[in-house]
Amino acid sequence: MKSKEIVEKIKNLIVMEGLNVGDRLPTERALSERFGVSRIIVREAISYLKAIGVVESRQGSGNYVLKLPALEESFQENGAIEYDLDELIEARELLEIAIATFFLDKFTHQMIQDMESTLHSMELNFLQGNIREVIEADVKFHHIYAQSCRNSIVYDFLDHLTNYMKSRIWLVLKRDYLWDNGYQKRAVENHKRIFRAVAQRNGEKLVQALRIHYNSIREHLEL
Repeated sequence: MKSKEIVEKIKNLIVMEGLNVGDRLPTERALSERFGVSRIIVREAISYLKAIGVVESRQGSGNYVLKLPALEESFQENGAIEYDLDELIEARELLEIAIATFFLDKFTHQMIQDMESTLHSMELNFLQGNIREVIEADVKFHHIYAQSCRNSIVYDFLDHLTNYMKSRIWLVLKRDYLWDNGYQKRAVENHKRIFRAVAQRNGEKLVQALRIHYNSIREHLEL
């Protein structure tokens, strides 16, 4: 798994280059080029190191060593990297497009109402600055969407991928990389676009809305 490998490489970098508490890490762009991976992977690795207290970010300044890492430290439960983030995004997109293609007629009136309710919650909590509540509403929106397939295998897999958004790593990643006003407004609008396509039973628009949503995540994580 690339993300776990990059975590270990950054930990080794800290130790082998003699960085001390308070020292600044190389920029994320420099780490991306150094290790030959995307910035999405670097940001997932950095988010893990923040979640376990090894690294901290300083607004407009970069990432700094908060404590020296133990090289033998294992990936802990609730702080673990389960998937490479780029593959997670791709898998969720593929499964949700499959639902749009094969199961659009299975959305009930109640599901559509519940999706609309979560949209209101997402938008309200964003305006109030409640990041955890925004994530909860986002997760619930995608849970409802996944239920429409009425296929336990597809649902369980997609549900598991969506629940990853509740992990400590995702909370850090969301806070540090996906919480600015511009992105969050786009995210709300992207979810509204998905909702409208579902409500209109328009499969073509739904697939387009899903692609816009996931491309927006990728693009912002690569900035």
